[in-house]
Amino acid sequence: MKNLDYYVWAIVFSIILTIICLSLAPLVPIDEPLVYVGSTGVTYNLTIPVGVSFSAFISLMIFIISILVISNSKNDFYNLIVDSSAISFIFLNYLNYYLIWYVWRPSLHILPFLIEITYDHATTIQLDIGQIVIIIFLYRLYKRLRIPRPLSGSDLK
Repeated sequence: MKNLDYYVWAIVFSIILTIICLSLAPLVPIDEPLVYVGSTGVTYNLTIPVGVSFSAFISLMIFIISILVISNSKNDFYNLIVDSSAISFIFLNYLNYYLIWYVWRPSLHILPFLIEITYDHATTIQLDIGQIVIIIFLYRLYKRLRIPRPLSGSDLK
């Protein structure tokens, strides 16, 4: 399969996987869907951000399992599973950070492999798995583009 066709199919499968993972978001068990913050006097609805976080987790688990089990396969379909789950997780991960920003309006600073979140004078640093998956995906892309292709008949002479 040509590289252009391969990555078009990877994007199509990642869209399908993202839709499937987002459809599982209502299944997340959440004890308190509404949270009242006394310092600001605002009630926040956590259903959507927690559901998207759960969807990203499912996509991440598919990526981890597929890269451990079938990453060295020469079959394009198996590699499509790995790459489409990576694209799906990357999208859902940063959609989750966008929803965190949209709901609470914290200050987000993207650092190498980390994200610093500051909200109401409290700062936390999180490992950004999305950046790690981006690096793995780009390495796989580079490796696929660098594979030597067989010469055509006219080049053999």
